Amino acid sequence: MHLPIEKQIMLLLVAMLSSKGAAGVTGAGFVTLAATLAVVPEIPIAGMTLILGIDKFMSECRALTNVIGNSVATVVVANWEKQLDKDQLHYCLDHPYEVEKKLEV
Repeated sequence: MHLPIEKQIMLLLVAMLSSKGAAGVTGAGFVTLAATLAVVPEIPIAGMTLILGIDKFMSECRALTNVIGNSVATVVVANWEKQLDKDQLHYCLDHPYEVEKKLEV
C-alpha cells in the first residue's frame, strides 16, 4: 500500500507520542497500534486481527527490549556523568551468580 510522505510522517509522530509507556503494560502495544492506525483511514484496521494472535509474545518482547534499553541508558548516563564504577560493573557482569547471592541475603 502506497502512502504519501505526509501520511508516513503523521503516522510516525502519532506512534512516537502514543507509545510512551506502552512497553511496561501488557496489551498496551496493541491498543497503541490500533489508535495509531485509526489516524490514517487508508490502512484497514481489520488486518489487526491477524496481529492479535501474536500480540502476547510481542508484548513480552517489547518489555524485554524496554528493560535492556533502560539498563544500557543507565550505564551510558552514569559513564557520561563520571559516576560509573567500572570495576564494580565488570565484577557484576563477570560474576552474576555471586552478586545474586549477595542480594538475596
